[in-house]
Amino acid sequence: MKKILLAAIALLLLSAGVVAGVQTYQRTSSSRVSNASWFTQPSEAVKKIELINNSGHFSFIREKGRWFVLFSGKKCLARQDVIEKLFTKLREMPPQNCAEVEPEKILDYGLDNPKIRITLSGKALWHLGIGRSAVSGEVFYARKGDGQVCLVTPDVVTMLDQPVATFIDSRVIAIPSSQITRIRMQGEGTGTWEITRSDDGFRFSYPETLVMHAVNQNSAELFIHTLVNGGASCESTEELVGAVADFSISVWQDGSSDPTTLVIFKREDGEGGYKAKDSRQPDPVELSSQLVKQLKVTAFALQEKPIFNVNVGEAVKQTLTRIDGKEVRNITIAKTMEGWVDDLTNQELTGMDLFIWRLSDMQYVSLPVRNRPETALLSLSWNIYAAEGVPLVELYFYTDPELPEGVCWVRLQRESVWYPVSSKLLLDLRARLPFNQ
Repeated sequence: MKKILLAAIALLLLSAGVVAGVQTYQRTSSSRVSNASWFTQPSEAVKKIELINNSGHFSFIREKGRWFVLFSGKKCLARQDVIEKLFTKLREMPPQNCAEVEPEKILDYGLDNPKIRITLSGKALWHLGIGRSAVSGEVFYARKGDGQVCLVTPDVVTMLDQPVATFIDSRVIAIPSSQITRIRMQGEGTGTWEITRSDDGFRFSYPETLVMHAVNQNSAELFIHTLVNGGASCESTEELVGAVADFSISVWQDGSSDPTTLVIFKREDGEGGYKAKDSRQPDPVELSSQLVKQLKVTAFALQEKPIFNVNVGEAVKQTLTRIDGKEVRNITIAKTMEGWVDDLTNQELTGMDLFIWRLSDMQYVSLPVRNRPETALLSLSWNIYAAEGVPLVELYFYTDPELPEGVCWVRLQRESVWYPVSSKLLLDLRARLPFNQ
């Protein structure tokens, strides 16, 4: 109610300020004063927009049905939805209380040289200048061309007083995740691979050697999330003369045969961001080092990499051995109606089902090797059995100072393959279980 009252007072103040001019105009002309003609053109008829505000001066041009932003010698793809929203607001938020004002009084309203101005060019020319706010701050004075002075709401002013970044389409891929049907990666460090959406999620569709491997859907969704939500800077003025491509990503969407392609170029100095060519953008863009690291994905990173496939839900007995140099400690636990119980102490061990679940989800983090690494040291053995002593899985965990931090080796009994995996499960088991002497 207070805002409504303040707006009413502002309108009365404006009316008092311009009523003399209105009366003079009506006495000397047979034309009736009415609200100034507002923006009524269809957006398709507008070919160019000039915008001056407190952030600077920039232009928008329409080419082949798309809007582009021109600023500081750069040309960037504009957010089409933001431009259309601008047209919509100009149509839906007409001015109020328009009246003729004597030229010498224009200065009083801050309209002699307004800091916010917009010009729309097409079949006709449409210009709007925004002056100062009324005393209440609830409305602003505005003038269409050299015509009447009107009142406009702060929403109009806020919409027009945005920095250029608001209008630039900085998205890496402007395709909703649900509409992506195919992705192809090509690069020296990534190899060439392709995944295609099916009824069951994404699957490898190229090359032939990958078709037999399953795609880890969580990894694929994370990669797509990064593509869709990653941002690029279109404000760099550097060119790509002599630049060498590092890798490229092509993305197809439902209903389109032509992909959106992003080419990332190698960085010579090793500092700063990466230059890239977006097929949607006329000029090069810049990507952060962190984003490039997340986008540079190999087929191996997307693969399901299970070490074994067994129904650990059948487990009824476990034996674990912890090795610390020459010191060896063992524990045997059995599944009862109350849970997992230590055979020696009859103590219930909570959380063992969670450990087994984590085991079934374990995958290797880099390529396995065939021969035992010379620096590998046995740290833990874990044998899980079904009813009647049938082995379900028998694992051996090894530490290795040559491995990256947070990684250890795992080997299956009767196999000579060594898998590098996260060492989190190994450390948790060694710390959690009360190994007996």
